[in-house]
Amino acid sequence: MFLKPYRPKSSAALKGSDSKKFRQRVEAAFPHVAVDQLVPAKAAVTQVKILTHGGVQSMVYCVDKLPLFFELDGGQLVPTLYTLWTIPDILPYFTTHEGVLPKLTNGADLMLPGVVPLGVGLSMYGHYKKGQLMAVNLTNNKSAVGVGQLARSSDELYMCGGHGVAIKMLHLFGDKLWSHEPSLVQQIPLVKTKALSGEDFPALGSEPEKKKTASPATPAPVTFASVAQTEELETETAALTLESQETAESDEEAVEEASPELILKNAFLSALKNNGKKLPLPLLTSNFYRLYVVTEAPEQIDLKKTRYKKLSNFLVEMVDQGFIVVREESKGVDKIISVDLEHPEVVNFITDVKAGEANGAASETPLFHSELKEMYIVTDVTAAFFTKLNYKRGEGIPAGQIKKIVREYVSKHSLLHPLTKLVRPDETLIELYGNREASLSEMCSLITSKMEHSYQMCSGKDTSGKPLIQMSLATRSGNKKVTLVSNIEAYGIILAEFIKLCKQGAAASTSVVKLPHQKHEQLQIQGNQVRFVHTLLTETYKVPPKCILGLELAKDGKKHKKK
Repeated sequence: MFLKPYRPKSSAALKGSDSKKFRQRVEAAFPHVAVDQLVPAKAAVTQVKILTHGGVQSMVYCVDKLPLFFELDGGQLVPTLYTLWTIPDILPYFTTHEGVLPKLTNGADLMLPGVVPLGVGLSMYGHYKKGQLMAVNLTNNKSAVGVGQLARSSDELYMCGGHGVAIKMLHLFGDKLWSHEPSLVQQIPLVKTKALSGEDFPALGSEPEKKKTASPATPAPVTFASVAQTEELETETAALTLESQETAESDEEAVEEASPELILKNAFLSALKNNGKKLPLPLLTSNFYRLYVVTEAPEQIDLKKTRYKKLSNFLVEMVDQGFIVVREESKGVDKIISVDLEHPEVVNFITDVKAGEANGAASETPLFHSELKEMYIVTDVTAAFFTKLNYKRGEGIPAGQIKKIVREYVSKHSLLHPLTKLVRPDETLIELYGNREASLSEMCSLITSKMEHSYQMCSGKDTSGKPLIQMSLATRSGNKKVTLVSNIEAYGIILAEFIKLCKQGAAASTSVVKLPHQKHEQLQIQGNQVRFVHTLLTETYKVPPKCILGLELAKDGKKHKKK
């Protein structure tokens, strides 16, 4: 449902009464969960109306900017992965094998052969009705990786004989809803499983527990370092806690100064700054406040807590200060007929809304390819081996890099037997997998079997181990110069979007050239566009300048200086 980009149509902060109704909806839909754990009474709740790529209209509900619920046709609330990572028992689970996740992220539904049955007979798939909301987790990790609806009832699934669709997937790890707020995205929390037993995975037909003895802690923004051992975490957490306390104390006075009147005035100025040229004048004052001012406020505005008490009193002051001109159409009906965008306060007002809009545009038209990477986590058992190669306990290592690391270790310690080509174990390897000689492939398998297997969603912004982007100039027929750019795709950049930006920004013909005997394609841009391409890569795509070669070929021969 959210694998392809969706388009936000409107966004509105829920007021006190609407926020209360939303809390009641959550409590009615999930009565076995304390609503305060999900939607605290004073949390900022935002309702975002979206249009999916398939043309389906839906609502996404964000709490403190994090998407926690979305709506299906008929108004049914569906928890997102962030909700499931906070309150794991909000939905029942189906468990699948870890190798199925890449197929799900490519758009496949969860099929019955991929479901791990924990019961026998008619209870093999629990006792659920068709359309029941279900979460999906993996055999090696209890944390949810997706949410969907049962395609058939449990009895019908049993009668299918292990064939057909089990769950129609709605929301998955790595989709556009997961990355709705780029600054808050999280990786999958690693919750270890001892074995596929009744203790770790409750019977699929069992009802969710009504009460929990201890509320699960809300996961911090999860990276693979978060699975590090308690000793490292305690030291790091203590340092972070002291730092946050000092920051809180230093900012306490500034927070107190943000009075309700100041918040209202800033929201008003932000509305004029960002939407002044697009206002459909004349505009009802009530619509201006509801559609433009409220949405610009960082927190919910309560006019009764301000000295104005009413909107009309606030607007009278804004008229007196020369920001707007209001005309009374009829008794009790006021309209804004003009705004002064050249007012000094409007001109000098600094707002960060444009950055937010830029993020929204980026999520609608992504610049990078997203890739689901298979990772292995350094555990206690393997820590002694990997720390010698500068890898920390709890760090995630891509699966394709394990063999390279093993070869480096073997070469560094001269462990390869010249005749048998087998690795002779040293003390570290003996503690890891015993006193036995093994080939490099066998050694990799033995080491990875002692590590935790996981996945991470990565974008092209990761530049480690990638070839440098090469810019060069060439001459074509008629002595015309062209700019050639190579290795762009290695950084996950979507070529179609990059070509579009080149055509718009440089006003030059741009095409893709297929080079013989090479996997990657080369970009050809008419004219000397070296400086433009360098600026586009460094400022829009955030590629480090050290990863780009050829800037000296720019027209003026001077290297680009950062402002």
